[in-house]
Amino acid sequence: MNRYFSSEPLKSHPRNHCVQIIDVLAVPDDEDVSIMVMPLLRPCDDPRFETIGEVMEFLRQVFEGMQFLHQCHVAHRDCMDLNIMMDPKPMFPDLYHPMSDTKNRDFTGEAKEPYTRTARPPKYYIIDFGLSLRFSPDDTNPLADPVEGGDRTVPEFQNSDEPRNPFPTDIYYLGNMIRESFLEKTMGLRFLKPLVDDMVQDDPTKRPTIDEIVERFGKILRSLHWWNLRKRLVENIEAEDAMKRFRRRWRHFFRTVGYTLTFRSPLPVPRY
Repeated sequence: MNRYFSSEPLKSHPRNHCVQIIDVLAVPDDEDVSIMVMPLLRPCDDPRFETIGEVMEFLRQVFEGMQFLHQCHVAHRDCMDLNIMMDPKPMFPDLYHPMSDTKNRDFTGEAKEPYTRTARPPKYYIIDFGLSLRFSPDDTNPLADPVEGGDRTVPEFQNSDEPRNPFPTDIYYLGNMIRESFLEKTMGLRFLKPLVDDMVQDDPTKRPTIDEIVERFGKILRSLHWWNLRKRLVENIEAEDAMKRFRRRWRHFFRTVGYTLTFRSPLPVPRY
């Protein structure tokens, strides 16, 4: 699957958010083992999201990438938060040591403080295609045996071994990722709740398709004023005490003034 999305013409497609293979190394004396060389990536939420606009651009790219997968008739089947990563080079131009992201490349000192997503927009990637399946375009009712990925809360997999259409399951994974990572941990994104509620419905046949999600998300995004996108993403009170909130609020204020004066987009779209 990695080779498929790392080969032309899919490789250079602007909506392809699948991690690319740089090289495949053969292991001497063991033809059943190969080593895939991939870019150095970073968890999608590290550093944390600072603004509403940064979250919306993250979701826009994730939905775009999943739409591309589904249009290629590929079900990911494990698209949880740990399998969505980002290219760190825009935010960390000098990068860091692969074994310790707090150290510089030669491990002689501390890594430099990263830029924000608004200042240096990153591209997000979908990884880990170990459970993915590709179906024939002629298969109007694709079915696959249930398989447990990192998110084990899928309603249709509870106490059932019946083959299921894996594409609505991908929708659940994404919806649950948004619910657990953003709606339950931060404030200011409640306008996404109707869409997320539809994505995590117990009945998979009632969930929207990825094309419907992209369309609905686009309408939500277009309805947001630039000032809404500039707003700080506030963590719940359990994670952000009064002192931390005070410091972050003033830091955000001065950053916002700077971004506005330098015409930084409130929706940090990377240059592909």
